[in-house]
Formats: sequence, C-alpha cells, structure tokens
Amino acid sequence: MKSNRQLVSALIIALPIFSAAQEATTNVDPPVLEHIGANTEIRVVSPTNTWYGTRGLSQTASAEALGEGRLIFGLNGSFYNQQREFALGPNKNAKFFTGIGSIALGLNRHVDAFASITGFGSLDYTSDQASGPGTVGAGVQGTLPFAQSAPVRMAAQVALYQGLTNNPIDSNFADGYSYFEARTGLDFMGKLIQSLVLGSEDAGFKMHFNEGVVTSAESGTEALLLLSTGAQVNIFAAVLGAELHTRSPVNNIQFQTDPLWATASVQFRSAYDINLTLGGDLALSQDRNDAANTRALEPFRLFAGLAFTLDTEAGSRAEAKARAQREANEKAGLRNSNRSLKEQAREDSLENARNKAKADSVAAALLAKNKDDSLAMANKSRQDSIALAESQKNLELEKSKRSDAEKQLLSTGLLLMDAVYFETGKTDISINSKPYLNIIAKMLTKYPKLRIEVAGHTDDVGSDASNQRLSQARSESVMGYMVSVAPELKDILSAKGYGESMPKADNKTATGRKLNRRTELQVLNKEALKEYNP
Repeated sequence: MKSNRQLVSALIIALPIFSAAQEATTNVDPPVLEHIGANTEIRVVSPTNTWYGTRGLSQTASAEALGEGRLIFGLNGSFYNQQREFALGPNKNAKFFTGIGSIALGLNRHVDAFASITGFGSLDYTSDQASGPGTVGAGVQGTLPFAQSAPVRMAAQVALYQGLTNNPIDSNFADGYSYFEARTGLDFMGKLIQSLVLGSEDAGFKMHFNEGVVTSAESGTEALLLLSTGAQVNIFAAVLGAELHTRSPVNNIQFQTDPLWATASVQFRSAYDINLTLGGDLALSQDRNDAANTRALEPFRLFAGLAFTLDTEAGSRAEAKARAQREANEKAGLRNSNRSLKEQAREDSLENARNKAKADSVAAALLAKNKDDSLAMANKSRQDSIALAESQKNLELEKSKRSDAEKQLLSTGLLLMDAVYFETGKTDISINSKPYLNIIAKMLTKYPKLRIEVAGHTDDVGSDASNQRLSQARSESVMGYMVSVAPELKDILSAKGYGESMPKADNKTATGRKLNRRTELQVLNKEALKEYNP
C-alpha cells in the first residue's frame, strides 16, 4: 500500500515538470488535427477520444495530447443485463444503464485537464436506490515533449474520483462493469501511458498501453492494478478499435478470474467536429470456484457515445500561420532582391572593367601621340618631313576613330552613346563616361547648324512616373556636362526623357533591360544634315 501511494505522489510531482518542459520546447509543433488532402480548402478530422474526454479509444487512453485550446465535450452511455444472480451482486435480469458526461481541455501543447460525472439507472432492479448519480472525477494528463514526428509518445495521468451513491451495484470488490461509474468513496488514480503512432490522424495505425494504480480512501480497501492495451486503425471517417482490459487487487492478482474483458468499437468522425462511438465489451473472466461462486463480469456490455470537438485557438493558429507565411514571403523577396543586387553589381563590375580598358586604350593612344610629338620636335631639324607625315598619320587615325560616331550621326540623325553610364537609380554620370563625353562634345561643335536632342531611356523596372523622372534627369545631366565642356553647345542641345516608353529589346531578360537603359543623340532638324553629308 505504501509503495502505491508513493507512485501516485511521484506522478503528481511530475506534472509541473511536463508543463515546464512545454515552455522549453517551443520548436515542437502542437498536436493539432492533421490536414487532409492538398486542396486550398483544408479538411480536418477530430481525434478519437475516451469516455473521459482525453485522446484514445473508449477505455484506453492515448499518450497524445489534445493540443492547446482544444475542447472536447462527451456523452457516453452503456447497457448490460445481469444474467445470473450472485452474492453481493444485483438480482437476476436486472438491467443497468450508465451515463458519463465529460469535458477535456488542452491547457497547452503537453498538458490536458479533464473532468466527468456519471449516473446510472436500471430496470427490474430490486434495490432501494435503483438510479441516481454515481461518480464525479477530475484529473490532468502530461505528455513528454517529444517531436511531433516521433512515432513513440509517453504520458502520465493523475485523477481523483469521488463516489456520489450509496449503492455500488456490485458490492464484491473490484467486480462489475460499473465499478468506476457507481462508487461510494474517494479514489486516487495514477496512470502511465505509452503510444505508438504510425501514419496520420486520417490514415494510420496506433497502439496504446496503459498501466495504472488506484487507491481508495475507504478503510479495508485494497489498491487496484489497472492494465489496458488498445489498437486502432484510422480510415479518415471511421476508426476501428480493439482493446483488452484487466482490473485486479495489487496484492492478489488473479488474471483469469478478476475482471478481464475485451472491447471492440468503431468511431465515426463527421466533418462537423462530432464523433459517434459504437461498441461492446466481452467478458473473458472465468467463474470463481469459491463458496459464493461469483463471476467478475457479465458476458457482455453495449455502449454508445457522442463527442463534440471545439478548437478555441483555431483563429490564433491561423493568424500565426498567416504571419509566418508573410515573413517567409518577405524573406524570399529579400533573397531575390539580394540576388538581383549581386547580379547588377557583377554587371557593373564587368562594365567598369570594359570602361577601364577603353580608357586605358585612349590613354595609351594619347601617350603614344605625345611621345611621337616629342620625338618629332626633337628631330624636327633633321626629320621635318618624316614628323609631318607621322603627325598626319596620327591625325588621320584620330579622325577615323571619331568618324564612326560622326558618320552615324550625320547619316542617320541618331547616335547611341554606348559609353555613358549611371549608378542604379541615380543621375550622376560615371567618371568613366566623362572622357567619352568630352570627345562627343568637341565633335558636336563642328556642326553648329544642327539642333540635337539628348534623349534618356530606361527599362520597365519601377513605376512609369519614376522612370520618366529618372530619364529626364539623366538626359539633362548629360546635356549639362557637354555644355560645361563646350559652352557653344548651349544653343544646339536640348534634353528630353522618354522613360520606358520606347524599349529596343524585351524587358523580361537582363540583356534586354540593359539595352533599354540608354542615352541617345537625336537630330531634330534632319534637313540640315544635307549640308554635312557629301
């Protein structure tokens, strides 16, 4: 007896540990109902439940927690007929009906609370109290914080049951189907629970094992050992269950003659969070061979029940899920933006490298020219004719370099300034572009009769209005720089931004967008080109 009380005390002490463990494992998913199907509209099924509201089969508890905020209301009834009369038992052909009303609530991810009240009624029962309240009970169940994907679950359960009747129906200790439904005293129950979970709530297999001890405050009452095991097969709308139970005095276990019964049940789960349970118990106990010649259980008992499930935290979980989805989308957007920035940086780096190569080429040409001029001056007295020829050659080379741009402008009235660059989203001209603009500005001074528009164009990244403003500002920046180099261009040049309205390539590709980001010179009075074309 002392060891049994110590076991119950240890279970009571362990429950706060389960609650604290829940706070330390916020990364564990709550045991909510499984999702069915891959459609946008999610269908869910309610969990199977015991007569006392916790998860499991009719009389075998599961180590799975209800889940935070999940509320279950249950109403279960049973019937059996006293086929034979024994000492300390009801009269022959007495018919008994018992009812259990229960409520259970998931306090958090790993701790559930439950309560119940029972009553009984009878027909053809020769007793002063043939009906009335039976037992009221309450308890808590704590589940170890295993990962949701783990196939094994473990839990502990403690409960108190207070008898409300003066008639326990079966007075022979521990006998009768209605032992807990019609009690006279105060009972303390501690139970260990293990579950094997394979598959999901809509299609899977589960195996439950319960080991419990019950001690009573009534004097002269022995502690009881409770053992149960149950297997269930989930087929979405229906759950098939098979259970085996025994109830024996701890100090005198006689499995063959103590209450021993098997249970078969089926639970039907609707789409409206309502479960319907139908089943029956079949006695496996053998008759005792003592003077009273009693048997522990009648051959069979039938039962049925209804349970309603309500998820009080469904809105909060949906909001949390939506918030997590928004955060995931934002992170994905940032990752894409970072990739775009890296790609743009790579393109800019390559562009800068090309510009540097062009600048180096121009500088090398200028250096070569200066060197040639210095040599020509040093040897002028001896090589005037050679220096003149070399100078003319260099001049023709320089003219040939510029003639392509001049030829394009004078023949078509349009010149693409492919060496003008800006930083992304800005109007400042790149320092690498200024040598090129110096050459173009000097070139334009030779054609004072032309009226030339500096046209700015962008890709379609950003709004139309912002692209229009950006292109206008960039064309004005180019025009202003060339006027600063050659003030005589002030009356020749004008600036206009076209935004993204005149693409030259497909904006869906990086190459196309690059081609669309451009600055062009457009001759407005093309009739004046005739004066400069041979």
